[in-house]
Amino acid sequence: MALKEEQPPLGDVREDEGRRLKRREKNRVAAQKSRKRQTRRADLLHEVDSLSEEQRLLVEALTAHEPQCPIMHCSSTSTCLQPDNMAARCSV
Repeated sequence: MALKEEQPPLGDVREDEGRRLKRREKNRVAAQKSRKRQTRRADLLHEVDSLSEEQRLLVEALTAHEPQCPIMHCSSTSTCLQPDNMAARCSV
């Protein structure tokens, strides 16, 4: 006597297929969002690297300029902080 495999009713098969399609679509959307987040994060990290390099260069330029800048060597009561004297003393 051969045993017959029982097949689920046709309505159950369609219901399962519908759930599977919904799950696949939901997964597709989640994957797209994940890729966007990953791209945004990579862009932000690149921007941080660029800004860090710019900051390093500016600090380096400031460090090189400070010993030569007469404004850094003036006291607050001195006349060297007046606009006429600053232009003459510190030309960048």
